[in-house]
Amino acid sequence: MAMTETELQAAMSEKSKDAEIERLKSAAATSEKNKDAEIKRLKIAAAMSDAEIKGLKAKLESEKQNCWWKMSSQQNSRSAEIEQMMNEMCSMVRRLHLPPQVDGETWQYQTNSGEWAEFQDKANKELMLKFQEGQQTCEMTIDGIAYDYDFQVMNQTNKRTKKARSIRFCSNLPHHWGITDADSLKMLLPVNQGNGQDGSDDRICFVTDPAVMSTLEDLLNGSKRRHDGTGCDCLHGRSTFRLVEAYQVKNRELWRRYQRHVRSILDKHKQHGIKPRVIDPPVGEALTRFATDIQVDLVGNELLLFHGTREFDLAKTIAKEGFDNRIARSGGLYGSGTYFAAQTCKSAQYATNKGMQEKASTQLMGTMLVARVAIGDPHYASGPCKNLTRPPTKNVSASASNSAHEIRYDSIIAKPGIPNGQSNGVQAHMEFVTFAPEQAYPEYILRFIEE
Repeated sequence: MAMTETELQAAMSEKSKDAEIERLKSAAATSEKNKDAEIKRLKIAAAMSDAEIKGLKAKLESEKQNCWWKMSSQQNSRSAEIEQMMNEMCSMVRRLHLPPQVDGETWQYQTNSGEWAEFQDKANKELMLKFQEGQQTCEMTIDGIAYDYDFQVMNQTNKRTKKARSIRFCSNLPHHWGITDADSLKMLLPVNQGNGQDGSDDRICFVTDPAVMSTLEDLLNGSKRRHDGTGCDCLHGRSTFRLVEAYQVKNRELWRRYQRHVRSILDKHKQHGIKPRVIDPPVGEALTRFATDIQVDLVGNELLLFHGTREFDLAKTIAKEGFDNRIARSGGLYGSGTYFAAQTCKSAQYATNKGMQEKASTQLMGTMLVARVAIGDPHYASGPCKNLTRPPTKNVSASASNSAHEIRYDSIIAKPGIPNGQSNGVQAHMEFVTFAPEQAYPEYILRFIEE
């Protein structure tokens, strides 16, 4: 049966529909494949990103650890610096409440600000001891912190933080000695006295500087006049002194001993409210000028004075051992002490074995010491007091902390014009008497003749 046109169109439409369905199915299958491929690609990309992220995380973790280590290290370093600064501040506060070093020698360290600060007294003494024992390095603990010390490179290292800082030795010796702190360190080592090949003594130094020799000769001649400027009519008052040779005394032990005595005098004055009067009459201009040059404490009644000795060897013994009133000649008008004068003509009387009758000459050279003397609070003698073996006492008025009591003077002064019980009747020269061996320090030995 023949298909009508309508039926034919319907049949073709059905085929087209099936073909379209097949095409769509094919397209869908392709799309699914493409989808699977895209999903696989995305999965691979995702897997790569995870690896990258994992690596990035590892990198970040490493950087985090490094950053934490740096921060921790910086924090530790900063904490150590803060701790060190606190210790320095505490040490400074403690030093403000402690008496100053009696002997003047200190070990010091350089602070973070570049300034120098003294070690505590205990640490200072321990460092001194270890150096004197000849140790080149040592270990010490200060305020609970352990340090290594190296005396060759002069530094201190914190054992925990490894922070190093410089240290130094400060001798505080007189400037006119011309000794550096480095050289003074050698003086701390076992006895260097008399260690020269010629048997010389490092404490007694021959003066070679012409300028110093000229100054010392001017001192001898400028100190002949009395305090009022008038000339002296005694045998040596008409002389011109010629300095033949001079020796400077650089005796560390004697100097420290003298410093300690000066400190004890000052402490006594402070404790008892004593304010010593200015020396009256004052010593001559030449002595005052030279005393100022070598930093004598004139305000504190420390003076530069003369002392004559009959023998050069005796002067050298004084330079080594100090003045010793225990072996002073008896019969002195103002007690059994050590006598000093402000005038060279007076000391010249004792500068040779015949000083009372003859002037010093090339055959009989004179010997005189220039000494630094701690006069302190002196008793002014009204006349002879031969029996004294120490200064007399005086009454000190009551204060808020002390009742009225007696305190001993530090020395005796015999002023010109007082009766002396001698044939001439009065004291001609100003004399100073001390009774403690450590109360004076010999600065120079002068060998001279007179014209």
